[in-house]
Amino acid sequence: MSKQKNKVPLKTKLIVILLPMSIGLGVSLFVKYKILLPVSISNGYMEPTLKKGDTAYFNRFYRKSQLGVGDIVLVVSPLDPNSYVIARIIGKAGDSIWVQKRMVFRNGAILDPTLFPEPQTQLIALIPQGKTEHDDMKEVSVPEKSFFVLADNRENGVDSRTLGPIQESQIYAVLW
Repeated sequence: MSKQKNKVPLKTKLIVILLPMSIGLGVSLFVKYKILLPVSISNGYMEPTLKKGDTAYFNRFYRKSQLGVGDIVLVVSPLDPNSYVIARIIGKAGDSIWVQKRMVFRNGAILDPTLFPEPQTQLIALIPQGKTEHDDMKEVSVPEKSFFVLADNRENGVDSRTLGPIQESQIYAVLW
């Protein structure tokens, strides 16, 4: 006795193969372009954490209540809504922040220095006009629903010292 093979129609085979593949492709594209945001680092403002030329992935779905000191965020620039700034959160609403001789103070206490990775070399590139190697800053109180952000490379970075405190609504994504 020989067994008869049940023939499966070509249409059914295609559906069984192509449907899961197309669903998987759709989900992966949605995650890549709507949830995870790949950002090419175009400057050295966050060195040594994020180096120029690297790609960093930011999460667009986050809870504002979970943002904390030390988180790296992608912020819509208050000066130009078409440009973004990458910086580290240093202070939340109600905090007092100031910088003195490269030391960052938050509510009267020195912020943990390990929060800012030190560069491998102590050679500081050309410092922009109007800034110094230490770039001290007077005390600032962070308003409600705002954050104070600093670039890791404070000598060259653009951050809240220039832009002022960043509102919650200006935070676009958080580093994955």
